Amino acid sequence: MPRHHPTNPQSYRYSYYNNRPVSAPKPHRKLHPIKLGLALAIILVGYNILSPKPSHAGNQRPKAPLYSKSQTVCLDPGHGGVDPGATSADGTIVERDINLQVALSVRQTLNSQGYQVFMTRTDNDAALTNGDRYDFCNSKKATVLVSIHHNVFSDDSVDYDTDLFYKPTDQGLATSIVNATSAKLNIQNNGVAQFDDGVLSESNMPAAVSEAFFITSSAEYNILTQSNSTRLDDEAQGIATGIINYLKDPKAADANVMPGAPVLTQGQD
Repeated sequence: MPRHHPTNPQSYRYSYYNNRPVSAPKPHRKLHPIKLGLALAIILVGYNILSPKPSHAGNQRPKAPLYSKSQTVCLDPGHGGVDPGATSADGTIVERDINLQVALSVRQTLNSQGYQVFMTRTDNDAALTNGDRYDFCNSKKATVLVSIHHNVFSDDSVDYDTDLFYKPTDQGLATSIVNATSAKLNIQNNGVAQFDDGVLSESNMPAAVSEAFFITSSAEYNILTQSNSTRLDDEAQGIATGIINYLKDPKAADANVMPGAPVLTQGQD
């Protein structure tokens, strides 16, 4: 039987699969303006979410500098490496170790106040000469140098705070540190003394050696070995305060020095 051919080719097309006429595609209907607007809005929102945003780096505010203060501090934790420094009577408190602990805490406080801090050593493995220490601080062109030590004496009842200086320009810094640290530790302030030490004499900036207390003192031993003792943190806070007070007004600090400071002929470690 002959296949049926559509009589109106514009309205029908023939299906070779089922021998039935199939309707021609209907013309596209126009989308309602409101629906069209909603569709476009959805497309635009999706594009804004997924597409990368231009940085406009030129229009962004510059980030605040990491260190807001122009002055810098070089901290020198005394001893280190095979040189333990002084020790407590039973040998459990080692000066090398607490010097570093205090210095790291001072750095943290100064950093939080916007000061950049350099350190001659950051671990207990480094064995440094005096030349290594002042060369490092001089190379950094630090504003001040503070060497952190603790004192030692054969009599375990002796305990006080003192700072050492050498150059005339050192005395104001040493005085500021000993005043702030002794007040924070509530310990006798024994003032400052002049001492010919390489770290002090060869530094290109005001320098001081902090000797906050005697590591051989039985009273200090009892405080340091208490659970949750804050003695070293308090010491660090005092040293940092003394440094900051000096940096805020070096001329005022220099004007407050007392004449006639004693001269040490033998080092106190």
